[in-house]
Amino acid sequence: MSEDSMALADFGRRGERWILTYTIDLPVNRWDAWIAITSRDGLGQWFPATIVGEWTTGRPLRFTVGADPDGEPMAGRVVDVEAGALLAFTWATDSLRMALTQYDAGTRLVFAASLDSQGRGAREGAGWHVCLAALRESVGGYVEDADLDWQALFDRYSRRFGPEAATVLPPASRP
Repeated sequence: MSEDSMALADFGRRGERWILTYTIDLPVNRWDAWIAITSRDGLGQWFPATIVGEWTTGRPLRFTVGADPDGEPMAGRVVDVEAGALLAFTWATDSLRMALTQYDAGTRLVFAASLDSQGRGAREGAGWHVCLAALRESVGGYVEDADLDWQALFDRYSRRFGPEAATVLPPASRP
């Protein structure tokens, strides 16, 4: 990967959970970044599921993955919302937190995914990396092809996080 590539996530244990943390710079102001992470159109550009629900603390969410509208939805709940600055919610067994901070050249996004097992680290690391690259690209940011290559990223995350973080493998249909 070149110096223009997105940085790999950090991964570590916090209590009983395993946390993936990414820091991504987006070339837009924080309100445009907020729209990209909360609106139906914005989420459709990068988030791996369709989310139905209202971004109000305590409200339930429903997630549908894939093109099958009749697929079994997963449940979640909005944990915290500060318009333009913070969005946190659960998705099945995971918790996601997105914090936005304005800086001179745009907005810094700190994205954290809390996982229920260490063995999912490489798989989820690669998956969220690709998703966040798509987010960056959707707001006009530059993205290297390597940031969209799930298999190569899975291999890199497996090496970076170690074999214990690569025990839960992707479904056979995964690219």
